[in-house]
Amino acid sequence: MGCVQILNRATKLTAATMLAFCPLAAAAQDTYESKEAWSQAVWAAASTGDTEGTLEILSKIPDSADPANVTDIRPAIELLKANFEKQQKLREEQIAEQREELTTLLEESKDNAPDTLSEALADVLFLDSIVENHDALLAEPEIRDLMDRAAERAAKAEAEQDWLAATELYARLDMLEEASQKYKKDLQRQMVRREMLTLYVPERYWQLRDERLKELGEEGLPPFNNRGEDYREKLAGVTPELVLAAISQAARHHISGTSMKQMVIGGLDNLSMMIHMNDLQQAFPKLADARAVEKFDSYIKSEKRNLRNSDRDMTIIDLRRTLNRLIEINTQTVGLPREVVIHEFGSGAMGTLDEFSQIVWPFELKTFYKRLDSSFIGVGIQIVNDPVTGDLQVYTPMPGMPAVRAGVRAGDIIVKVDGESTVGMTTSQAVDVITGPRGTPVTLTIKRIGDDGEEIIKDITIVRDQIEVATVSGWRKLGPGKDDWDWFVDHDQKIGYIRLDKFAQDSANEMDRAIAKMKREGLNGLILDLRFNPGGQLNQAIEVANRFIEKGTIVSTVNSRTEPPRSHSANKWKATLAGLPVVVLVNANSASSSEIVAGAIKDYGDAGDIHAIVLGHRSYGKGTVQNLHSIAGGAAMKVTTQYYTIPSGKVIHRRPGHADWGINPDLTITLLPSQITDWLTLRRDADVFLIDENGQVIDDEKNDKPDPQKLLDEGIDLQLETAVVLLKSQAPMATGETALRSNDG
Repeated sequence: MGCVQILNRATKLTAATMLAFCPLAAAAQDTYESKEAWSQAVWAAASTGDTEGTLEILSKIPDSADPANVTDIRPAIELLKANFEKQQKLREEQIAEQREELTTLLEESKDNAPDTLSEALADVLFLDSIVENHDALLAEPEIRDLMDRAAERAAKAEAEQDWLAATELYARLDMLEEASQKYKKDLQRQMVRREMLTLYVPERYWQLRDERLKELGEEGLPPFNNRGEDYREKLAGVTPELVLAAISQAARHHISGTSMKQMVIGGLDNLSMMIHMNDLQQAFPKLADARAVEKFDSYIKSEKRNLRNSDRDMTIIDLRRTLNRLIEINTQTVGLPREVVIHEFGSGAMGTLDEFSQIVWPFELKTFYKRLDSSFIGVGIQIVNDPVTGDLQVYTPMPGMPAVRAGVRAGDIIVKVDGESTVGMTTSQAVDVITGPRGTPVTLTIKRIGDDGEEIIKDITIVRDQIEVATVSGWRKLGPGKDDWDWFVDHDQKIGYIRLDKFAQDSANEMDRAIAKMKREGLNGLILDLRFNPGGQLNQAIEVANRFIEKGTIVSTVNSRTEPPRSHSANKWKATLAGLPVVVLVNANSASSSEIVAGAIKDYGDAGDIHAIVLGHRSYGKGTVQNLHSIAGGAAMKVTTQYYTIPSGKVIHRRPGHADWGINPDLTITLLPSQITDWLTLRRDADVFLIDENGQVIDDEKNDKPDPQKLLDEGIDLQLETAVVLLKSQAPMATGETALRSNDG
């Protein structure tokens, strides 16, 4: 066993401390006698988070290293160093620019108007994304004063029922105080109000947003489209039995031990908040009757007082009695539809638990299950709203799917669906009408510019079918097929690249096909990119992690009130990548299952059991188990029952009062917002092929796709570039078959 693994088994050491124990792993060493010693030192410095030390050691590659193996390493190292310097220069320029702008905005914000306060907060948020010391920034007196004034103005806006201003201010304050969660409940309250507006008075919500944009001097929204926006249709099937079952089961199973009594108080709070929202009077005219509102609210306050004074929790009989009485008093006062009272009471009760526990109402259930899967019934197109015109546009048709076969092309504007205009239609509304039962037809009226420059409008009828969405991507798109990828980010050193967008039912199998292809060509190292991966199916996360880990626990569950702890262990026969040098990329948008994979790989890498490093930015911190229970009336309930822990025992979840959450990378490399934007835009455009109705690539100037190599050459994606160079440093240690063995040094 090499000294790097021995030290990692003991603790995470700094490069300076390593010098005392293992000279080969020290950044301070002037020369390295062998490529093996140099490679180990590079990996050791990176695994301890020493960015400067890693760059220093990289530049000290020994002259004795085999030129045949290191031909492209030296230029790559120099380019990486230059790109770090380029980033730092850009950071300093952007900080100076934002500081100058902030000075002006702080002065303007002294009028305490919501707009000027919000604009100043936005500037602070941008500064926060580029400075290297978050705490120091927020401790600056002028910024603390700005945040205090913004919090006061947000509370005033809420009291004045200026929902958009309150939401905007609280959202920006919450982002700045993310760690302390100081404004989390304030923001959650505004989000509940927004849900009420969009459900009951969607046109009024559209109007508020349209007016807000115009006040800011921007273009207004596209015309309002009310398709599928009738709350009566959405609340069909909402019954007392449904809510009673959800609350009683949630109180029994939720990890927090929240009592049924506390949940009922939350439900009552929701209704109290609702009846005082003047904008809802458009849907419920009796809310304009102040006496009726006061009488209903008086009952709610009395019921809450009685519950708080009670020395016992509620029973299901108490719960039923309370809900029935609530419905009765409502009928006598504000006269809300029965389903509305039940819906808001149930939503408020579940809202006392956590942000992931919820009732999945009957109208939401179909969409909910669709999100869990990588397959659905549709026509096979990705659609977007044009940010300028609001048009519904085909971003890309999926190869081999019904839309392509029928003649739909990327860039087509969908002007009608089954004869219904799409003006003002959101992508969600469009998905609802375009998808449907398998084997049924849907007619899209599309508009495009023909080869002669003339506008073409035509009807295309498509038969809906099963749509499979790939979740695994490679480095360079070679064709329109889902497996048409070049999987090597570096062909000379045989460094592979896999981007996993989410964990769906076939993700592990997709990854296995990519691994098999790379191994046939001589895989020497792999980058697993989990950035912007929101998670997905646990079993697929376990399978993916198992490809790297031969033995031991991958993930465990703890702290359940009603279920025993569980753990999932690796199967050595599935560890097809064991011993291979691996770098896992994560960022603040890596969540849930992606954190389980990154955390397991990190723990075993830290222990020296596998040759792996996690690189990037701290992950999101979503590590809870949600159990889905079917309940009466074609609905379901999702309730948080346990926490996930990685092999070291660390809880992933971002719990209130706990500063250590998520997966902290071994090596933290940050990207500037401008770099992230450029990276995502280039990556998106590089992955799209324009294809005709026969699935053939359209060979014209529109297919002049960007080269993803620019991400590395121009230092756009420094996280990926660093990962590539780290793996280049390891490739001389193991080539061909030896790359699949343990690197014991």
